[in-house]
Amino acid sequence: MRQIVCSNCMSRVDIGAQQCPYCGHSFVNTNPTGALPVNTLLAGRYTLAKCLRVDGEGVEYDAIDAQTESRVVVKEYIPFAICAARSADGRVIPKAGREVLYKTTCMDFIELYKTLASLGETEGLTTVLDLVEANNTAYAVREADEGLTLMEYLDELRIPLNAEEAFNLLAPVVTGVETMHRRGLLHRGISPDTVRITPTGAKLCGYATLGLRTAQSELKPRLADGYAAPEQYSVAEFQGPYTDVYSLGALFYFAVTGRTPLPSNLRKMQDNLPPAHTILKQIPGYFSAAIASAMRVASQERTQSAQEFLEALTTPQARQDLKGIRAYLAVLTPRHWKIIIACGIGFLVVMILCIVAILGSLPKDDASSSSSSSSSSSAVSSSSTVSSAASVADKIITPTFKGQKYEDIVRNQTYAKDFVFSQEYEYSNEVAAGVVIRQTPLPGEETKSGTMVHLVISQGPKTAIMPAVEAHDINSVIANLTELGIQYKQNIIANDGQYVKNYVVRSSIAEGAVVNLETDIVYLDVAGEVQSPSTSSSSTSSSTVEDPSTGGAATGGSSNTTSTSQSGTDNTQQGPDTSGTTQDPNAQPPA
Repeated sequence: MRQIVCSNCMSRVDIGAQQCPYCGHSFVNTNPTGALPVNTLLAGRYTLAKCLRVDGEGVEYDAIDAQTESRVVVKEYIPFAICAARSADGRVIPKAGREVLYKTTCMDFIELYKTLASLGETEGLTTVLDLVEANNTAYAVREADEGLTLMEYLDELRIPLNAEEAFNLLAPVVTGVETMHRRGLLHRGISPDTVRITPTGAKLCGYATLGLRTAQSELKPRLADGYAAPEQYSVAEFQGPYTDVYSLGALFYFAVTGRTPLPSNLRKMQDNLPPAHTILKQIPGYFSAAIASAMRVASQERTQSAQEFLEALTTPQARQDLKGIRAYLAVLTPRHWKIIIACGIGFLVVMILCIVAILGSLPKDDASSSSSSSSSSSAVSSSSTVSSAASVADKIITPTFKGQKYEDIVRNQTYAKDFVFSQEYEYSNEVAAGVVIRQTPLPGEETKSGTMVHLVISQGPKTAIMPAVEAHDINSVIANLTELGIQYKQNIIANDGQYVKNYVVRSSIAEGAVVNLETDIVYLDVAGEVQSPSTSSSSTSSSTVEDPSTGGAATGGSSNTTSTSQSGTDNTQQGPDTSGTTQDPNAQPPA
């Protein structure tokens, strides 16, 4: 009789048993409908236990490998969006008319995991152990989860990592992603929930096909908002290694700031993502710039490879040294190496002979001492002259940083060698975000190497996203706008009963639009008291509401009472609940 392995005590038990005869563990099925039942034996080797998680691609199971007597995770490809049911023997049945789509996406799944399995144990990647094709579908077997996810790990720490800690912890993941890219694979799901911190280092898991990681796909997609690249939100855009680079940048952003980045689809409309070092000043400028370059919204402007991103995260000097060493080593032939080794041995022999000669000629009388003293005096004089010359050489002229992008400044090797930068940020309607507004010392001032240069950098206009206001109570709208710092004016319009009293009818700025907090004013039409037909006919002939295209509210009813707020503060003496409706001063009394 075939046997399964008890997931509790790892004992071998005959198939069909209701509980383990050794530990008493119940074998009652608790898996959800659609999943394979507990203790299903796959390929005569893997005992499937409880369901761990379900996504648009299928089901993941805790499992036992009877051959190695170890825990593994098995993922079954069963995309419920295009699958109809499962037969009594466990076969997956696609929906009518979706058979071709099911077959092609299943082949994508198989090819993905075959390639991952061929990588074997790779630094920074969860190892895929096996691929089984059965039940009209496929099953990927990978090593069991260990440790904590990065999200859980940082939650326990309660503080973000510093740049050095983040680099040391997550560099293996970047290396693993580069390995995937060289084999033609993309991950598309890198996030704090798909990186696990294990006893042997950080590892990336959460592998998936294109369908699960692209919005509007035929499968039920699952994107990690804040970490998914902009191109993943559209089936019409191309994806490439730069797609994973964006996610890696977002991963490091979270690791060193403790904040989840803004979703990239929202950044396409208005990019308000602050640079990492503006959140925590101790984050080095070059490190923040590397993250910002990896997270550029436009894919063609982004860092293009994981290896390039990894190098950008190192210090500018280390990066330059590394490039020089690589360039030098790249041109060395075997003959060069033989010469280098021979020269090294020869140099060592000469050094030994020199030391022996010096020891044999140490001074033995006062004359030698006097001569030594004279030489020392001469050496001091010479040293003083050299020092003076070096001091003059150290003096440099401060360049003009004003008008340059801060990101370009910190990546400039000459600047990095001559200066240390500090920075602060302020809003500006005149200077584009990321560009230097002013500097200290001023351009042209004489300084020396290592001088601290303070840069004031533009954050662009001070803006906010317009919230939903129409069909909302004016009091809650005012509170919301005030909190956001949005300036507003309100017009109380005549109400013949079609509107709810004190609710916003129209807004001059649409929901979701970007509002400049210093220059823009939102004009709101607010429904007044419900009027009787006679009152309504009298008051509706009184005035015309200002057109929103010229700065007023949308046309509609007449404006009977206007209140204005500057900088989000309501300046009216009475709110709309108590203002009532005032008579137009130009209206004639009824005959």
